[in-house]
Amino acid sequence: MKKYLVVVLMLLFALTALGCGGRNTAFGVVDMQRIEAESTVYKDIRDDIMTKAKTAQDEMMKASEGKSAEETQKIMQEKSAEMQLVQSEAQNKLKTSFNNALNQVAKDKKLGAILIKDAVPQGGVDVTDDVLKNMK
Repeated sequence: MKKYLVVVLMLLFALTALGCGGRNTAFGVVDMQRIEAESTVYKDIRDDIMTKAKTAQDEMMKASEGKSAEETQKIMQEKSAEMQLVQSEAQNKLKTSFNNALNQVAKDKKLGAILIKDAVPQGGVDVTDDVLKNMK
């Protein structure tokens, strides 16, 4: 086990020393807490999900009035499936927006990578403001 760890560490040091095959070693960092707090795309998607969830809940309550337990259960399952679809679409939209912004910022700033700020103990160029501007 120790030999395996030593080999992996040696490879990592070698890649770092060689600049990862000649690629740009500059990297950016992005503060995800700020993205969630300040991104209008994130806020719009969250608000849309909340509105649709409230609507689905109201529809479910109205549709299940006077129904048997089995019918109510079926209605609940249908609305749950609808909400899962809404959430999945929203996550895809948010992911696309975020990834497009990251790619654009990395290209503009000639960065080899953009990492999550909390995962980087030190270093890197903070590109959070640029990512926020590029999210659409």
